[in-house]
Amino acid sequence: MSKFKYFLVHSNNIDKASFFWNMLGSLLMAFQSVIMLMIITRTLNLYEAGVFTLAYASANLFLNIGKYGMRNFQVSDVKREFSFKEYNCSRVITSILMLVVSIIYVIVASTQNHYSSDKTWVIIWMCLFKIVDSIEDVYLGLYQQKNRLDVAGKILTLRMVITIFIFGFGLIVLKNQLLSLVIATVTTTVLLIIFLLLTYPDFKDNCETMLPSNIVKLLKVCFPLFLGCFLAFYIGNAPKYAIDGILNDELQACYGFIAMPVFVIGLLNNFIFSPMIAKMSLMWEQKERKNFMHLFGIQILIIIAITIICEIGAYLLGIPVLSVLYNTDLAPYKMELLVLLLGGGFLALSGLLVIIMTIIRIQNSQAIGYAIVAVCAYILSPVFVERYSIMGASTLYLLLMILLCIIFGIMLFIKLSNFKL
Repeated sequence: MSKFKYFLVHSNNIDKASFFWNMLGSLLMAFQSVIMLMIITRTLNLYEAGVFTLAYASANLFLNIGKYGMRNFQVSDVKREFSFKEYNCSRVITSILMLVVSIIYVIVASTQNHYSSDKTWVIIWMCLFKIVDSIEDVYLGLYQQKNRLDVAGKILTLRMVITIFIFGFGLIVLKNQLLSLVIATVTTTVLLIIFLLLTYPDFKDNCETMLPSNIVKLLKVCFPLFLGCFLAFYIGNAPKYAIDGILNDELQACYGFIAMPVFVIGLLNNFIFSPMIAKMSLMWEQKERKNFMHLFGIQILIIIAITIICEIGAYLLGIPVLSVLYNTDLAPYKMELLVLLLGGGFLALSGLLVIIMTIIRIQNSQAIGYAIVAVCAYILSPVFVERYSIMGASTLYLLLMILLCIIFGIMLFIKLSNFKL
């Protein structure tokens, strides 16, 4: 065990190791649902794939309650305004709230949409599965804050690899999505406990204090970030919820298949963004405005490049590859895939704008932008899906992402124009 601990906490070149392990962990996180869906479509059926798609989207929506939008704030807290004990205690509170809200939602949705008992329990256990991500996130935020993103990346990578393997193996052997998910949830929980027991002592500050008033203050300060993240995820998945109420689980699965690359774009950009947060926070704190804006510009160019590459790849190979991966004929949905991928580019751009707004501490503005777009999503989703089916869902997604970027861009421009560069 000592050798394994040494592997987790030791790196010869921290910067290179941080980039590599964060990239690997982000890739596995991005492809987690992709791999799971691939196995489900081969071992079970399209209906079960549709159930998984909805369950995964719902669990990730509520994961935003657990994470509370706090990771970027925690990492960019260069003045150490709050202690880790305060971050951790607040995370316990938000994770419990995540569980309660998840169960209430599932009960209501199950009643309104007449879910089967299996579908209901799959969604509940998927939410439990994602609570582990919520708890892990605050510890990985601590490691990243202390410039040890390599340790965070190793933990995320190993947990993802083992958990995906256990879930996939369970599906192949048991042919039961619910039972496989229960086993995977227990496994990923045990893994996290082991990894934290091995690594946290090396980063623990025994002199830290925890004030209840600070926990309340932290929750208040990060509330706009939480609201923004929650609404952002709702906006991105509003078409799925409309499909769940209007169409069927088979079409839900097909939309989920062609929508997967969208979130892959966002997560691929994430492993480029993450190492930059602490660096850009220091630049802003030290008033290095020109360097800050230069790095900001580079991130935008990277998003554009990744989006263009993904669009070209999707046009040439997207549908054949996805059809093979998911064992389903997706030829009728080529244009929908391209539209969704373009929306993915704007999703990544909005994510970057959110990070910059958090660093310069104008996070309150985010909630306003998300609220406006969320209202549009709530009103328009049923209309677009009912009239134009999957193409309607795809087009609406793109329009919502564009609107989000326009609103955030205007807010950021107004704020940055007040500073001398």
